[in-house]
Amino acid sequence: MPEIKFLLDADMPRSSARVIKSCGYEMEDVRDIGMGSAKDKEIIEYAMKSNRVIITRDKDFGEVLRYPDHPGAIILRLPYTSTAREIGKRLRGFLCLINETDIRNAIIIVGLESYRRRPIE
Repeated sequence: MPEIKFLLDADMPRSSARVIKSCGYEMEDVRDIGMGSAKDKEIIEYAMKSNRVIITRDKDFGEVLRYPDHPGAIILRLPYTSTAREIGKRLRGFLCLINETDIRNAIIIVGLESYRRRPIE
């Protein structure tokens, strides 16, 4: 079982939880732990405390200068017209492709056709 654990942000479809679990990862949804309307800082603090990488569509989580101890994030940069099914398909393709060591302590921007990784230093 993979060691990486994820925290699903409230701006992601709930069906993304099934996708993450189907790839063998443990995850929590902020909506299920009473943080559905939490501020970004609170979500990052929880992610740090629980050692979880955030999965979100919110590009603010990529601003590492604001959050230098950031646990890492996967930010999906897909058209806002994307359906939950399209988001899930892209997320599954990415999670099944990437090496677990490339996820931790990095900001990863996932687009329609590719992704880019920026280490958190």
